[in-house]
Amino acid sequence: MIQLSSFQKIAVALVVCFVLAFGLYEFNRPSADRTLEDSIVAINSAQLHENFIRQDSAAIDALLNEIIEVSGQVESVQGKTVLLIPGIVCGMEELPSDGQITDGQSITLKGRLLGFDDLFDEVQLDFCVMVLPS
Repeated sequence: MIQLSSFQKIAVALVVCFVLAFGLYEFNRPSADRTLEDSIVAINSAQLHENFIRQDSAAIDALLNEIIEVSGQVESVQGKTVLLIPGIVCGMEELPSDGQITDGQSITLKGRLLGFDDLFDEVQLDFCVMVLPS
């Protein structure tokens, strides 16, 4: 069996304490608030949808997992999900209040672009918030 000196025992104990403290800090660290991030591009819903339909890989790769602004007409609102014409699904960060977003309304939303659902031909966004007109 290996014999450790008292200095080595203290050093090992300090390293173990440091590793535990760092692990607890990382575990309890809050995630980044995506709603406060700036968007890298503003695009209308028809252009965004068309990029995925045409499988424009250069445009798609540049936007994937990035915060973007999408403008378009609301097709429907179901709970925390807003569907823009022609097939942009936006998972809202908070439940829209009554009358805040209505069918047929033209709005701009900001959110993280997740990708494209081939089955439903829909572009998916999450962490969406309404962009207030300036």
